Amino acid sequence: MQAGLTPVIDLSYVTQDVSLLSSVAVILGAIFVVIQLRQNNKLVGVTARQAELAAVQTKLTTDQIKQNNSIADMDIVMRLYEFANTAEVQSAWLTVLRSSVNSSDDFQRLPSDAQVSFYQIAALFESLAVLRKKGFIDRETIEDTFMVRLAWEKLRGFIEISSSELGLKEDEGYVYFAQMARELQ
Repeated sequence: MQAGLTPVIDLSYVTQDVSLLSSVAVILGAIFVVIQLRQNNKLVGVTARQAELAAVQTKLTTDQIKQNNSIADMDIVMRLYEFANTAEVQSAWLTVLRSSVNSSDDFQRLPSDAQVSFYQIAALFESLAVLRKKGFIDRETIEDTFMVRLAWEKLRGFIEISSSELGLKEDEGYVYFAQMARELQ
């Protein structure tokens, strides 16, 4: 070699190697993309299946809640019916059925335990009517289980008199019972 001259490097073999490596990199990249697409497809499938199962679980949970509410509603009805069939309430009911209250004087002539019977039975039917209004008991259940029309017929005079004497407005004394009685007539 002469001084001052730089040796010439032949890069043709490097170009071939780089070209080969580039081709291998493209092929490996394509394989990687195919693998990624397959994994993404599987992931989308799994996610879709999870969404389906979540929808099924939501429906089953909703059905269970409806069933629980139905059982709770029936429990309320049964407890009320059991309460209404106690000797104390039945005695009060008989007192109301056997008494006639058309005026304040009629009510005042009743013994105090008979007066309490009127309040007790009126409160029972007001409670039933409130539960009906709130959607806990349906109309048919009340009609099938309790004698609303007869109760209203026997208690109407008492309710009007007691509301008047207490200075209650029309929408303050046994309102739900009165509304239920009107709807059932």
